[in-house]
Amino acid sequence: MAAIKSVSRWSCALIVSAISWAHASTLPSVKTMTPIHHLVVVVLQDESFDRYFGIYPHAQNNMDEPPFKAIANTAKVAGFTPKLLKHNPNLSNPYRMAPGEPTCDLGYGVIAQKRAYNAGQNNMFIWQEDQGPTAINDDGCFPQSVMGYYDGNTLQALWGYAQHYAMADHLFATNYSTATTGQINLIAATTQGVEPKVLPGVSYTDQLLGNNPPLYDDASHGRFKVHFEGRNIGDLLNQRHLRWGAFVGGFSPNSKGEFKQRVLNQSGSLVAAYQPNDDPFQYFQRTANAHHLAPISAKLIGRSDRANHQYDLHWLWIALRQQHLPAVSFVFPNHAQNGHVGASSPLDEQRFLRHLMAHLKQSKQWQSSAVMLVWSNANGWYDHVTPPNAPQGMSGGGYGPRLPFLLISPWARHNYVAHQMLDQSSVLRFIEQNWQLGYLGTHTADHYAHSLLNMFNFKPKG
Repeated sequence: MAAIKSVSRWSCALIVSAISWAHASTLPSVKTMTPIHHLVVVVLQDESFDRYFGIYPHAQNNMDEPPFKAIANTAKVAGFTPKLLKHNPNLSNPYRMAPGEPTCDLGYGVIAQKRAYNAGQNNMFIWQEDQGPTAINDDGCFPQSVMGYYDGNTLQALWGYAQHYAMADHLFATNYSTATTGQINLIAATTQGVEPKVLPGVSYTDQLLGNNPPLYDDASHGRFKVHFEGRNIGDLLNQRHLRWGAFVGGFSPNSKGEFKQRVLNQSGSLVAAYQPNDDPFQYFQRTANAHHLAPISAKLIGRSDRANHQYDLHWLWIALRQQHLPAVSFVFPNHAQNGHVGASSPLDEQRFLRHLMAHLKQSKQWQSSAVMLVWSNANGWYDHVTPPNAPQGMSGGGYGPRLPFLLISPWARHNYVAHQMLDQSSVLRFIEQNWQLGYLGTHTADHYAHSLLNMFNFKPKG
């Protein structure tokens, strides 16, 4: 796949129009290539595209379940076909999961994920036995549970966003990944360059494959902590002196410096709000807030002070109330609401998203904002589309499984599905283009990523 070194003529015309609009408006003085002056990237976990949107927009609508009715002319997605539903090449056909139906963590490692696709036959998603520490750890799951999917009776909010905004049906993980490595890909476009190199969870190519905790975090426990010496998107934003932040659920310790906050999820379990490997910026010394210090004041949210751009989630609500949303915000819900199976469910995930969107839409900054919902990894859930090969020269082992992706914005196309090949680092590419930051490297995935621009409609309003 050839790298996209420049935008198309259509994109250039679009951008020129957007710049003219921005200069004529009352938006902040920071120059952007589009009318988007505030980007919110919500990082969720553990879903494949087919698991959330394979049956979209058809819902079963049982009498005892929340109804979903698709709007007329709903855009089509590359989801399940009748053959895949009735005569699937795996040992079990896909099956519908009811709202609130409990699920568990399949524990698919990177090697197991690759084996599941079986050279494009996509027929090895169900494993009958454990294949070793890098394969499936059933953790109480039935093997066929990997084939389960949800419909709009469970995913009312997510399917509703897809109905009224834009989604992508060919966005892939940058690499085969775990929850942790997928999040690192989202900010650094690679998981290579990990230190120390000789450690469980690290490959012979110096690529992080496991969920090792971050070195630069007082909340981290265990012997196999790791860190990265390379750059992430925070470094590029700092070079331009742009306001940015990562807002993480449960990030603030109590008065004793302990991380004991628990959140009740929809199934009635108390879940630790903060997990150190849920904030990828803590793996990089230049962007870490090892002691979880709060900002000196709300006015410094997004600036370089003792918090070093890493905040508890409650500072996001403060920034929104004070109309002080940074240019770029990465949002990591607490562990009971980030979609991580075994700890939270789609109902927990959507509860958080509804709360976030309500706050954003009440803000005066909403008209210049965009929200990108992106998932860190697929966790081994079935998806029928084989990941494409990575471009020659791109670092890592990419690309990985297909993931959901939604764009919510006043500037998003309505009821639109982008079918072109994208990956997680397309989010980084948008940030780099919009704020003219340059790339993270010559071999990192952002250098090769396709653009998200066609998911927007930047025609001047009025």
